Amino acid sequence: VSTQSTGLLRTAFTVLKESDPRLINEILLYDDCSTNDELKAPLERHIADYPKIRIVRATERGGLVRARLFASRAARGQVLLFLDAHCEPTPGWLEPLLEPIAKDRTAVTMPSLDDINWQTLEYSGADTIWVIGGVNWLINMLWAPIPKREVERRQHNDPYPVTANLRTATMAGGLFAMDRQYFKDLGEYDQGMGVWGGENMELSFRIWMCGGSMLFIPCSKVGHIFRPAHPYDFMGNNADVVAKNYIRTARVWFDEELDFYFKIRPHFETIDAGDLTDRYELRKRLNCKSYAWFIRNVYPELPLERDLIGSGQLRTADGRCMDTRGKDLAQGNILHLGTCHTGEGRNSNSNRFMMFTKDGRLMGLNFCLDSGYGEELKFYNCHNQGGAQHFNYDIATSKITQNNGRCVTADVEKNKVITAPCKEGDPYQVWEFDYKYF
Repeated sequence: VSTQSTGLLRTAFTVLKESDPRLINEILLYDDCSTNDELKAPLERHIADYPKIRIVRATERGGLVRARLFASRAARGQVLLFLDAHCEPTPGWLEPLLEPIAKDRTAVTMPSLDDINWQTLEYSGADTIWVIGGVNWLINMLWAPIPKREVERRQHNDPYPVTANLRTATMAGGLFAMDRQYFKDLGEYDQGMGVWGGENMELSFRIWMCGGSMLFIPCSKVGHIFRPAHPYDFMGNNADVVAKNYIRTARVWFDEELDFYFKIRPHFETIDAGDLTDRYELRKRLNCKSYAWFIRNVYPELPLERDLIGSGQLRTADGRCMDTRGKDLAQGNILHLGTCHTGEGRNSNSNRFMMFTKDGRLMGLNFCLDSGYGEELKFYNCHNQGGAQHFNYDIATSKITQNNGRCVTADVEKNKVITAPCKEGDPYQVWEFDYKYF
């Protein structure tokens, strides 16, 4: 059999093997018009002796979002447990996922993920119990360190804080458990979304803003095959499908923060997101809170526009700008110097979009700049402790300084941004924002 069908069978059979049978109503396999012949009659023969495994086949392809929606409507159990078709639960995985939902039907739970090699199917551990799901202004889910407030909450509320459940702002979306009726009451998935992309973030915002909660469960361990590329097409242009999904999310949930989002993604503002009437009505009916409430109460690590002294491109007088080159997606990368953009290109704006907060953080869209009190500026997780991550902006001189007498400087020879001793009249130590809030 192929790796695809092997992964699917491995998922279904390990769910049965590693779960208390009293907790499993059924295992529903949803076929979104697969073209793999092994997933037709051969699959049915493989599962013939397992009455709890049921196949539901679509009559036309809908994509991942609609497949999960239609599968949820066909499901019979009290709790929906969504799993990608390339997972392996471990012993004792299910009870910890179900317990919070049994206590509170508005709780949504996610297992801790281990890694299964996509080529060899070898199972290995991972460090996901030490992180939570965060979000940036591109509406991307990111893995963030457990914040101090959550560490303190667990220490206060649980006798075993290391393995206590973790509140998380967002989910990756592939694996989670949710009360079936609550999923329906909350509006299921947005049917206006295309194949894949952003549905996890939209659901995350909706859960928190409309009265629910989300928890990572460290004691529930599930292996997952992380593939290097999507094995399916997007029934159209990949970028257009995903962009539309993100725009639908932003227009429905961002409130007064929508303008800031379009400053980062200006090319999204004119894209037609389709009819949003039913999603606006759903939000009103559920009496959901604002996106600002979500940031302040669920993920305060993300600054709102009102928390900034400046944003956008940080430029020198000769038209050079700070440029992440997309490298702020990982820690330890340096800040580059590039030519300021003219608004053309899909990523030209976001790669050069910087944020300077009132509390002294100089950030890309994912991480904070940290000088280490040396020359190079590198991106690291924001620790909110000041030190080498604290910067000052002098409104009179437009210099960015640190408390060691060094200034943020454009190194035009090496095309990167560094810190150097402050010099009177140095034009490469003068920085102007696109958007000023002072």
